[in-house]
Amino acid sequence: MPIIHELSSHLADLIAAGEVVERPASVAKELIENAIDANATQITVEIEHGGISYLRIADNGCGMSPEDAPIAFRRHATSKLRTEEDLSAIGTLGFRGEALAAIASVSRIDLFTKQADTLAGMHIHLEAGTITEQEDAGCVTGTTMIVRDLFFNTPARMKFLRKDFTEAGYVIGVVEHAAMSHPEIAFTMIRDGRQVFATPGNGKLIAPVFSVFGKEMTANLIEVPKFSRENVSAWGYITKPHAGRPNRSMQHFFVNGRYIKSRVMQAALEEAYRNRIITGKYPSGAIFLTLPLHLVDVNVHPAKTEVKFAQEKNVFDGVYIACKNALEQNDNVPEIRAADKKPAREDKISAEQQTLMIPTREEVPSMPKTQAVQQPMRESQSPARTLPKTAEKQVTMPSDPPEVKKGKYPVVDTYQMLGRTIKVRTLHKETAESQAMPLHQSRVKKPYIDADDFGEEEERKLGWDYLPQMAPQKQPPKQEDAFQDSESSQPVQTQNTENSVRVLGEAFRTYIIAEDETGMLLIDKHAAHERMIFNRLRKEVDIPKQGLLSPVICEVTPAEYAALSEQLEEIQKIGFEIDSFGQNSFAVRAVPAYLDSASIPETLCEMADKLMNNRVPVPDRLDDLIHTVSCKAAIKAGMNTSLQEMQDFCERVLADSEITCCPHGRPVTVRLSRYELDKMFKRVNQ
Repeated sequence: MPIIHELSSHLADLIAAGEVVERPASVAKELIENAIDANATQITVEIEHGGISYLRIADNGCGMSPEDAPIAFRRHATSKLRTEEDLSAIGTLGFRGEALAAIASVSRIDLFTKQADTLAGMHIHLEAGTITEQEDAGCVTGTTMIVRDLFFNTPARMKFLRKDFTEAGYVIGVVEHAAMSHPEIAFTMIRDGRQVFATPGNGKLIAPVFSVFGKEMTANLIEVPKFSRENVSAWGYITKPHAGRPNRSMQHFFVNGRYIKSRVMQAALEEAYRNRIITGKYPSGAIFLTLPLHLVDVNVHPAKTEVKFAQEKNVFDGVYIACKNALEQNDNVPEIRAADKKPAREDKISAEQQTLMIPTREEVPSMPKTQAVQQPMRESQSPARTLPKTAEKQVTMPSDPPEVKKGKYPVVDTYQMLGRTIKVRTLHKETAESQAMPLHQSRVKKPYIDADDFGEEEERKLGWDYLPQMAPQKQPPKQEDAFQDSESSQPVQTQNTENSVRVLGEAFRTYIIAEDETGMLLIDKHAAHERMIFNRLRKEVDIPKQGLLSPVICEVTPAEYAALSEQLEEIQKIGFEIDSFGQNSFAVRAVPAYLDSASIPETLCEMADKLMNNRVPVPDRLDDLIHTVSCKAAIKAGMNTSLQEMQDFCERVLADSEITCCPHGRPVTVRLSRYELDKMFKRVNQ
């Protein structure tokens, strides 16, 4: 009796379905890829119960003819391959011809398809891969695929599925990846009758990126300009170093419009953040790569989520340089943002009105024209600050309220204060009919005073408790910087910045407080000085070496030996003298001066591992030693620093684009824009 026998076609389809169809998201991925290959410009995905009981993919692509539609569900039936040469240069997302057959074998399917030049379309119904109905039908141009009761005939697979909400999340992830890889296509995602995701399909990448990353994370994204090298082009969006995440779940990589998982691209992205991101945190972003089709093999995984590159080093270099350039061109400074709160009721007196003692419009008619203005104080409020008596006596009201011109925003009132004419604008929102009402009947939202109306003398009379300083201060003359490197007695030279910066003071003898044209800055003086020293030490051309009395023989694996042998020149540039010593071993004759000889074998293995993953061979332990030297030499928190020293030091930090974080990844500078500060004090509308 023969032991080997041929499997039935149904059992073979079930085995194939196990490789291709893992969950509803797998079905959605295959059908969306077919829609993209059909040149669709609009794709709608609808699911119910996580896509297990109902999943619909509708597109406006080219559709299928009545002759081709039944054949599409046969195994290895495809329109995308013809010869062996086509297999070495695959430019479509789908090409195996297994997806529809595998999906149909474990579900119930209804297909509606129509081509643009035909009057009627085609409807096909399948049960477990068998066509049970085939008829003409009226439908729109394109293809609509409805998949019901997934795994109805294989209940053992059902126990591996998660809850409906979890499975729906996987499907939404597939749609998000497709939307990012093809921003020219309008995607719509509907879950249980509600739209949860949509993109305009205008070709702009930022729209799907915003939908995927969300508002808060998108605010911390940096655009990666397109970089091309050796037939490889890379671009996309990455997060600022301070916005690192505890995992790699938000790292998205695309090759020739296909979402993939790539260790090479992942290593290149993380290498670009080296010494910029906090230890234990990972960068996020969406990186897109294009390269000739014959240099990438997508036929190495049943689900086509992994690819193989013919020239991994070029891919690594392209992604690394593109991301590195983007980080260098951006200031990477975190910003403090005001918390969004609901606007206060319009009929309540604002805190600013109480401080400035400017009347609301409701109070204007009932007050004498020359009477001093003062707001009543509630019992629950603390005593409000008041104007100096000299100013209070001279506050006068206009004789007649100014007329409100229809359609003019904002309304400007003028008052006499300290012998000067003060302009007060009142922002309010009202209809065209209410604009014609008398001024005292309109509802005030928020008044504010023009800073240009005050001079230095008026500010002095008003006092600091009343109004913050508004006149620009003259920059003090520059002196030599007192911050010096530990190994040099010469003062550090400063550079001029594009925007003038003025140091206001210091908090806790640790954080320098400064302002420029855009807002307020907080600078960690220890972290900034530590980064300055670290950058200088890493840029040293001649790394001090120490010769060994006797060579250290290190044995490595064949793969590590090959990686080290190809990059011996690069290894020698970082302070090593090393040469081959027999099979799979090296003789190390000199090492960097600050490396312990007992750590040489472990360091060599670490460099080999980095080279095999297309990273630079600088060992982590050398960077750690430089970290230690920089930290010891930098100025410490709590040390006294003069105002002029802080001024010169602040200018140096802002002039150097590489000083954005300490060597451990902590941010050096935090910015609070003037707009956000005004929002905190309710000086502008929310």
